[in-house]
Amino acid sequence: MVELYIRLDNKFIYKKGKKFYSTNITKLSEWKEMTKKQKERCKKKDVTSIVKKYLKKYGSKSNINFKTKPSKKKIKTSRKKRKNKQDGG
Repeated sequence: MVELYIRLDNKFIYKKGKKFYSTNITKLSEWKEMTKKQKERCKKKDVTSIVKKYLKKYGSKSNINFKTKPSKKKIKTSRKKRKNKQDGG
């Protein structure tokens, strides 16, 4: 079976049994090179309830990155300059 890559706020999730654990790994190349023992060592917080909620809501058809926090990036928008109309004088 092909491994499904699940991320939560850009950090990879390690699955052990029916539980999901967050890790501090963000790079795909680093994640692919790690063995199961290495992934086991870097697991941190249990995020099973959050991941199951999102999997139920959105499904698990492909590799997934769930964003739970608002983005810190500012969206740049260009505004059209208004021409000041002056009435006769």
